[in-house]
Amino acid sequence: MREQAVNKLFSLSTFTGVWPTWRPEIRRIIGLNPHPNSTINLGDSLSAVFKTTSVSGRSQGTVSSGGAAWEALVCWYLNFCLMESRTVVMRKSKNFMPKAIFDAITVIYGTFPSNTESDLVAITFPNLPVFNQDITTLNVLDHNGRQIPNQKRGRFNYTEIIDRLAEQHFSSFELGIIQCKTNWNDNAQIPMLWDIVYSAGGFPSRNISVGTSTYRIVGLQRFTYSFITVPSNNPARLNANSTAVRRVSYISGGNYWGRPTNAGVANSIKDIFGKNFSSGSMVNLAQDLTAALGLLSTKYAYFQI
Repeated sequence: MREQAVNKLFSLSTFTGVWPTWRPEIRRIIGLNPHPNSTINLGDSLSAVFKTTSVSGRSQGTVSSGGAAWEALVCWYLNFCLMESRTVVMRKSKNFMPKAIFDAITVIYGTFPSNTESDLVAITFPNLPVFNQDITTLNVLDHNGRQIPNQKRGRFNYTEIIDRLAEQHFSSFELGIIQCKTNWNDNAQIPMLWDIVYSAGGFPSRNISVGTSTYRIVGLQRFTYSFITVPSNNPARLNANSTAVRRVSYISGGNYWGRPTNAGVANSIKDIFGKNFSSGSMVNLAQDLTAALGLLSTKYAYFQI
């Protein structure tokens, strides 16, 4: 699933167009033979990497493409650091996410299901034997008691199998929604309000609900909502009393930027691993990365680093 999520990033013209500039900058920061610490610490410089291809001006087209590129860079970095862990980060997609998970985060206004402002979704799979088993040996049954084929048309049948396993083990999953924005001032109220909606589980008096009758976020092992910004506006003007900062200071998953942590303002994006995804590592993130970084030319060649 991680490989598919990253491959989808490289199918985006907004990402492939800037990758030839970002890649050597990333390699310069993490080193030709990256160490787990230098890899994780890339989060302190992610905004600097992003800005190597930024353009002046704020036309709607520039803002839109810049936002898509920032979202893709964040998704790439999170998955890169989460190699060998049980947490996968992906762009929200009804056709790609496990259906039970997608249903759980659907906000319904009256009878109208609405997609949220979420950009990325982080799924931490349960530490259960079935999720650690090779797909070729799995025996997962559908609703009629028949085995779901492990392969279809010569490819592993991940989608159907994960859909079914997510239904069966829904309460053992952890889920995080991550909203990515380039500009902080213009968008801080959006994650604040969505976090309120999710935390409340909806507002019955206004006929607003979250999830379906079968799958709701309250049934998950854990749910978090996070905000990650560049920011494109001047960070020196942001402090603990800034309205934009106060709006996201208490959201459940934390607020982050692609710069070193500034206490009272924002945490470095690298801090999200310990806060929200620590249960996805068998031991710890650094140890996972020690094993993974030696496989960048083979198993993890799809990161194209």
